[in-house]
Amino acid sequence: MSNETLMTEILIVDDNLDACRPLAKLFSLQGHSAHCVDNGEAALNLLESDPPKVLLLDVMMPGMDGMEVLRRVRSDTRYRNIKIVMFSAVSDEMYRTEALRKGAQDYIIKANLDWPALREKVRQYLSDSQPV
Repeated sequence: MSNETLMTEILIVDDNLDACRPLAKLFSLQGHSAHCVDNGEAALNLLESDPPKVLLLDVMMPGMDGMEVLRRVRSDTRYRNIKIVMFSAVSDEMYRTEALRKGAQDYIIKANLDWPALREKVRQYLSDSQPV
């Protein structure tokens, strides 16, 4: 088994693991390596050893929120190729605008989740090898 197959393709960061795990399972059923962590600090720690290709990142989390994780990831050139999709219950346009300004590729509202559309977006981000 090559190192490539062991690498995380999709990291989902959400303080609600009961919502995160089924999403990771759906991606896994599609043949992707998908993992969940429940806080920003754990996500940043995992980036050190196993940076994903796509980061699905919740906005509202206790401690370090998703916007801070986004800022830190985008300020580190080692992670410039990671595609970041903010994935949140927050539907305020201000958050969406700020996330896109800080370097997220997309902002998806959890209540409006369209699994086929999300799956297709992630598939495109996984195949896109161009830097952010």
